[in-house]
Amino acid sequence: MQENLPKMPPQAKCTRCRARASVSLPSHNSRFCTACFLHFFRTAVTRGIKKAGPEKETPLMVAVSGGKDSLTAWAVLDDLGFETRGLHLNLGVEGYADASRQAVAGFAASRGLPWSEYSLKQEFGFSLPEIYDILHYKICAVCGKLKRHFLNRLTAREGYPCLATGHNLDDEASRLLGNLVGDRQEFVKRQYPFLPSPHPAIPARFKPLYRLEIKEIREYCRMQDIHPVQGSCPYATGATSHYFREALEYLEEKMPGTKRGLLFNYLRKPKELGFSGGFTPCRICGEPSLPETCPVCGLKKRVQDMEAKRNAQNRNLKKSDSKHTN
Repeated sequence: MQENLPKMPPQAKCTRCRARASVSLPSHNSRFCTACFLHFFRTAVTRGIKKAGPEKETPLMVAVSGGKDSLTAWAVLDDLGFETRGLHLNLGVEGYADASRQAVAGFAASRGLPWSEYSLKQEFGFSLPEIYDILHYKICAVCGKLKRHFLNRLTAREGYPCLATGHNLDDEASRLLGNLVGDRQEFVKRQYPFLPSPHPAIPARFKPLYRLEIKEIREYCRMQDIHPVQGSCPYATGATSHYFREALEYLEEKMPGTKRGLLFNYLRKPKELGFSGGFTPCRICGEPSLPETCPVCGLKKRVQDMEAKRNAQNRNLKKSDSKHTN
């Protein structure tokens, strides 16, 4: 699969200003020089905000993992004049977590932007590697659930009404395809670039990069001297979302504009946003929840129970070994 935007021949001209082009965007049937590409990129975000986004005066908490998408979202929102603060959730993945934190810290320092850091271990009681070690199965869905919950909780804790994330067009198109194939209508109907707050303790959610592809974001980072963390989370291997993304990327190579068409045609359809049912306080943590016990507290109990069972089994094995030795 192609990773970057196509290289330009020396004679290629910018579609907008007729200067020498440096970037080709097949899905737009356009070529741009550096200055016009940056204009195109920021215009895409601005148009997205006008169609589905917060008011300009809304202070935004920006979820920043240290990757190219989240740092780019933070950069563009800052350039557009939004009041922003970064929010980094350290998952405790050895090596990768430190590199991610350094990427966030370096970016924030270069722009003089404020940010907050929290630890999954402190907030939930277990780091991501500890959860994986106890559950012994792929945990991308578990990780996503935890990040959504704690990013919402921490945003509300810091008093911000809206949380911006770095989800891009590739993310949204592949997620939509996966939900449609799996007939997960509850998730399909909530897939929108801007979701208003459904509860005073849950911030609104905003995806400023939903009109932009991964390749375009990577090019923006290069032009703007943004240095995201390299590599990917070691626990992401085998995530089913990757298969839908690869399928869409294959179609995109054959028919440029496929991803954009899939997502935008869906977004143009009238829809009712929101959750079915009302929120009540979780009986364990007190956070707003649709079921009596929120999914995160249910997950925590399952992890604790499995850890206790494993520890009991280890103790019995040690006792058995001790008897045989004696």
